Amino acid sequence: MTDSSVLYGDADLVAVIQLLADYGRFVDDRDGESWAGLFGASGILAVGDREITGRQALAAFAVRSPRGVHLQGVPGVEKAPDGAIRASSSFVFLNGETGEVLAGAYADLIARTDGGLVFVRRHIDIRVHLRAAV
Repeated sequence: MTDSSVLYGDADLVAVIQLLADYGRFVDDRDGESWAGLFGASGILAVGDREITGRQALAAFAVRSPRGVHLQGVPGVEKAPDGAIRASSSFVFLNGETGEVLAGAYADLIARTDGGLVFVRRHIDIRVHLRAAV
């Protein structure tokens, strides 16, 4: 482990893991308000070349998202020189409506606020898209 991969302490790593777990739980529950609250006021979710910005748009996105289950891998986490946190992890999404499976990687920029950690930007790179056989 290098110095760039060390956070400020175990509590920081737990907070990052909780943020990532809440992301999947809230969107799977279609709890748009709680899910959008995981992002900063001008937080961005980037999927391919599409960007959803701001809590109102993010909440609407979560409520309209397909029902399913997000499974996330253990994140790699490092402290950026400016104090922000960068995290990367793999994911699998099982679409309960269509049977499709998406897999790929998250790349996150996370900031500390008085209320805890929030996503500044979460980029989703979909690498595998399996369609259900009919």
